[in-house]
Parts: sequence; C-alpha cells; structure tokens
Amino acid sequence: MKKTIFALGITLALLIGSIPATAATKASNVFFWLGDYQDKNWAGVNASTLDGKTNASKRLFKGDARFLTVAGDWVYFLQQDPDSEVIAGNIIRMKKDGTGSKEVTTGNKVSRFSINGQTLYYASYDDDYNTQLCSMKLDGTGSKILLKKLSFWSYEIANGLVYYVDTEDNSRLYQMKLNGTGKTAISKGSVDPYEGYKIYGDTLFYSESDANGFNGSSNLTDLNGKNKVTLPSKASIRPVSYQNQWFYYEEATYGKNGNITALVLVKIKRDGTQKKVIAKLGAPDQFLGLQGTSFVYKAPEGKLYTVTTEGKITRAAK
Repeated sequence: MKKTIFALGITLALLIGSIPATAATKASNVFFWLGDYQDKNWAGVNASTLDGKTNASKRLFKGDARFLTVAGDWVYFLQQDPDSEVIAGNIIRMKKDGTGSKEVTTGNKVSRFSINGQTLYYASYDDDYNTQLCSMKLDGTGSKILLKKLSFWSYEIANGLVYYVDTEDNSRLYQMKLNGTGKTAISKGSVDPYEGYKIYGDTLFYSESDANGFNGSSNLTDLNGKNKVTLPSKASIRPVSYQNQWFYYEEATYGKNGNITALVLVKIKRDGTQKKVIAKLGAPDQFLGLQGTSFVYKAPEGKLYTVTTEGKITRAAK
C-alpha cells in the first residue's frame, strides 16, 4: 500500500520508525521478543530459551514486525508493509513454534494494535486515510468500528476506557469512553506520546512536562483518579513494570551531547517511599520485557540477560 502523505505525516513516520519496537512475554522458559527492524541479525520475532547457560535464540519471523503480543497459544504481531511510508500493515498470528502463520487482517491498513482480555483493539486507516479505532475477536472475526476519524494515534485501552495523548491539544493525556463520550483531562502538562504513560492493571503511570517544556513530574495514580503520588525523581524516567505494589523504572543520566551516560534500574513503593537502585545497567542495554517477574535485557552484542526484582543479574555462562 503505497501512500502519498503530507510533511507532518512523514515527520511522524520517521519519529515512530526511529524507536525500537520491542515486547515480550512468557511461555514456559521460552521468551518471545522483537528485534529492532534496523538489526539485520534479529529484526523480526524471536524466541529465546533463558536457561542461564546459553540463552539460545532463534528467529521465528524475519522482517519488520511490531507490537508483539502473546495471548494463549498464539503470537500476534504487526507485519509492516514494505511499500508504506508510515507504520501500516497486517496483523499476523502464528503458533509459538513459528508455524501456522495467518493474516488476521488484510489490506495493509493497520497502524497499531493491542490485546485486552479476549478482544483485539486496532487502529486502521479508512479509504481516505483517516484513522479509526476498531475491535475484533482474537481469531479475527467480529470486526467492528468503534470510533471514526481519530484526532490521536497514541493510546491504551483499559477497563472500557481509552487513555490517549492528544497531540492536537498540547499533547495532554486524556481518557474517554469507547463510544467517544466523557472526555476528561488527566494531565495538566504535555505527556510524551511514546513512553510518557503506561497502564499496569488498575494503575496508571504518566510523566508530564512543566510550563517550560522541561521534565515536570512523574506520577502514579489509580485509573479512577484516586491515590495519586508524585515520584521523587528529577531524572528521565522510563517505566518498566509494576509488581506487588512496587513500581520499577529505568533512570537515565544524559551527557552534554544528549547520549545516555548512565542507566540504572530503580524500584519504589506504590506510595512513593523506599526508592532504591537495584541494578546498574549498560547505557546502551535495551529492555525487552518480562520473563515471569524478572526483567530481560539485550546487550549491544546481542546477548540476553535477566535481572531479578532484587537486582540479581544473570548472564549466559557461554
């Protein structure tokens, strides 16, 4: 699907494409993850056996894949259309051994998707390239349009509500019902549409900028708006996980040239107390996802290693 797009669309595509698409989940001791589309060795969908010995990996799908999600016995991902200048393609599902690959959607019009329970939500272009929010069953049946002509592209769905950053309204974070009513502002300042907010069960993390566009505050709150806590950190925060009333995140230190010079993994209680650095990471190391309760990272040379919730790092023996 070759598309002609305006300058704003081109800029957005370049920004999105520059961010590594990684995700993971657990199936026995097999860990599924996405390789960066620019990494010729691991671009696509990969499976690694994290045994602490060799952590052997194999590629199940080679190509530009995004939004990896595992649900039940199936692995879902977006296969990017190589002829599209923006993120657009078809949702694919395959068995965990890489067989039985099947297109869940056709037409190369899907720009992103997520799975919530037994429902697959996805954003798709209509014939005029307006974005619409749709849903379907996990087997690809029962597709229906929920919202037409969206004014946003960054969103998450939880508890029957859409949480989104409206880039046409100072990039504030909002929530609304799936029928488009009940729009309510959550943040006062702007929120990064890429990694500025994340939902963990009934808990929402979001980081907003101050009036001058600098790092303002990072917050945890219940989805109903109660029990809001501002985290005691002035550094750049990247959320990683929320487990057993502990919030885990990366805290980065940047040099004068804008590159990360130090990266640590931090945990803090839900009430904002007992902040503790649990592990020092390599500045270029990349978080891939969770294996059980442990965090999985990839070092620049391609080796995977795990970090426990207490900070114990386990690397492959070979």
